Amino acid sequence: MTFLLLFILSLATDTCNGDTFSFVRFYENLAEVSQPLGPLPLEFTNNQWIYIRSDSIVLLGSHVNVTSMTITEKKKSLDGTQIYVRSPISSDGNESKFVKGILLNESSNTIKIQDESISGKDLFLNNVPTNHILYLEEPHKPKVYVNFTYEALHDEILYVSYLRSDLDWKTRYQLNLYNDTSVLIAIAEIKNDGESTISIEQAEIIGGDINLKIPISVRQTLSNHADALDSFGLPRMRKSFAMASQLATVEQGEESCGVYVFNIDKPFLIDAKTTFLLPMLRPQVTVERFALISKYFSTSLSTSKAQRSYRITPDQFLTRGK
Repeated sequence: MTFLLLFILSLATDTCNGDTFSFVRFYENLAEVSQPLGPLPLEFTNNQWIYIRSDSIVLLGSHVNVTSMTITEKKKSLDGTQIYVRSPISSDGNESKFVKGILLNESSNTIKIQDESISGKDLFLNNVPTNHILYLEEPHKPKVYVNFTYEALHDEILYVSYLRSDLDWKTRYQLNLYNDTSVLIAIAEIKNDGESTISIEQAEIIGGDINLKIPISVRQTLSNHADALDSFGLPRMRKSFAMASQLATVEQGEESCGVYVFNIDKPFLIDAKTTFLLPMLRPQVTVERFALISKYFSTSLSTSKAQRSYRITPDQFLTRGK
């Protein structure tokens, strides 16, 4: 018998130990990540949300019917928490005295004073300046929650998938020229520009004639974020290299309609602000050396010098890189 379940779940990302994804597909400017839909509510911090394409969030399953999706930003209120507030009988000319109080309304800074030495009755203050309040706990930062209402088979495993702009990849090449032979080494450079460690169980890197578009507003936000790091003189990225005999490697690519897919054969981790290097290809190449002379048509005489140039002919497809 087939059972249909109708319920609402809150999706989020656990930030304590980094992010874990069952599958990641890397493009040159974005990454598509997927993770199983768990029973616990999940939440996105602001540092995570700025890298997520909200219009790409989707619930995946063979027999799932999504009826609604909501994205809500929430911030835990400090209403009802104990604080210290500058005593109303303190003046600017005297030493400031702080007394205990209860923050009744965070938005209007309405405070109930708990000090019998000032008044035997309840005393309330409205619109208290922020610099007159001492908090006993750190103010909470807003978080984003994504909610789905859907129908699905009771035993079906569902996945949440979306695009992230803090993960991408490109190819690096190293050409070694010897007397009689030429060796070209290709390395997959996978970058995690986010704030948390990424754990990946399975991955693919996509090469060829494909490039996903990023909205201008998102691209500008990321650019400003990067400029802020550079202005403080902080090192933006660090690099780690995975040896082929110890960790993951990139398998031979498969082509379909001009797009090449390269599988990564083992799970791996990428720390925050880290570029992860994986051995990729070692193609057989033929290198031709020649002198290149560039001339332009002109009514006057012109001279030009020959430049040493190379033509590389590989035995397989090479992704765009440097």
